Parts: sequence; structure tokens; C-alpha cells
Amino acid sequence: MQSVDLTDLDQLDNDLKELFDKIPDRRRQLHEKIADVIKSEVDIQISRSGLNDSSGHVKAWQEQHIGSRGGYAAVRASDTSTGNNSPGAITNYLENGHRIREPSGKNKHYRPRLKKPYVDGYHFYSAARKSAESQAITAAEEYVKEIADKLEG
Repeated sequence: MQSVDLTDLDQLDNDLKELFDKIPDRRRQLHEKIADVIKSEVDIQISRSGLNDSSGHVKAWQEQHIGSRGGYAAVRASDTSTGNNSPGAITNYLENGHRIREPSGKNKHYRPRLKKPYVDGYHFYSAARKSAESQAITAAEEYVKEIADKLEG
């Protein structure tokens, strides 16, 4: 007599339930690892960019952020204060550049030494984004491999 045996399907269902119970914690761990990689890469790029950060203020302002449910990783300037002189604003000025204030021009013999209207940015976030991407992909591949191993075994 022929029949359909569902014991393997039940085992797969149990394995999936167990795996999905563990995944949120493992996903958070993955994003914490990726945030560590991104933070170290941003610090390296700040040093390489030519920015004089001998006091370490700019590096100290950059903080890791993990999503509330562990769904993303980011590095951005700390949000301890707001305004034109906040860490976020200064980081933005350094990353993208800023306009140079023009002189008042009240002296008729004054000749400005500045020849350009804008300060170029250091673009350390852009450089870090390019180099950290491959490391983040490697970490994600390890995560996928771990899930596949748990499903197989």
C-alpha cells in the first residue's frame, strides 16, 4: 500500500521554528559586527583623508548605531547637541566642504588672498563606504552560510 510520509517535513518544520527563534539574536550580532567594521573603517579614512585630528575629536564624535530590532547598522556623528557647532554639523562640514565667508570689503585697498569660494570636503564617509562594503558582504555571507548549515544539519 502506498502512503505519504510527512515525518521529514515535520522535522524540517521544527528545525525552521528553532532557527527562526534564534535568528533575531544572530541578526543583531551580525549588524553589531558590521557596525564595528564600519566604525573602524571610518576612523581609518579620517586619518587617511589629511584631516588634522590629532586630538581625536572627530573620531570620537562618530558613533555606531544598531536598529532597535537589529535590522541595520550605521555609523554617524553623535547627536548630543544641535546647531551650527554640533558634532553632526561639523562632521557634515568636514565631509562635504563649506562656503568661505567673504570679507566685509570696507577698506578700499583690501585684496582678498582667497581665490575660491568653497572649502573642499575630506569625503571620509564616502571612502569608508567603498572599502567597508566588501567586509560587510563577507560577514553577511558567513551569516547565510551559518543559516544554511543549521538547516542542513
